[in-house]
Amino acid sequence: MAYDAATRTTVLFGGLGGARRLGDTWTWDGSAWTQQAPARSPSARNDAAMAYDAATGTVVLFGGINNNRRKLGDTWTWDGSTWTKQAPATSPPPLGATSMTYDAATHGIVMFGGNRHGEYGGTWTWDGSVWTKQAPAAHPSARSDAAMAYDAASRDVVLFGGTVRAPAGGTWTWG
Repeated sequence: MAYDAATRTTVLFGGLGGARRLGDTWTWDGSAWTQQAPARSPSARNDAAMAYDAATGTVVLFGGINNNRRKLGDTWTWDGSTWTKQAPATSPPPLGATSMTYDAATHGIVMFGGNRHGEYGGTWTWDGSVWTKQAPAAHPSARSDAAMAYDAASRDVVLFGGTVRAPAGGTWTWG
């Protein structure tokens, strides 16, 4: 789920419905949920990462886990009425339970970690059309399900916690 500042709605995609993954798109306008019916949509999934990209005015969705319990490595953007599958030259590996947020200081998306075949420790950035693997000298240990947000006061992306077969602690900043 992500807030779409361009349309002033919150966008929800997918999730779990019992044992099945869902592939529906819903928007919340502050008082009511509306199921959307876009011509194209990502496949059903849970544990996808989503964030609003203020530089492009779109919501970015990456990865997740499909009904066959396989990790996905696709990138989609939502423009307020339809989903568009992106075809970047490079892309992160298929991941679920990844952390993602918009970095207003660099005008791009930052994504960290996730679950691949065990926890993953990669940092990737999205500039609206290309994913770039980053190699910071210092970085958090591999983890999934961490919390991530942009801190406007410090102009840093902040990552906290997560899971590595047990809770992973620590606060990390990117910026």
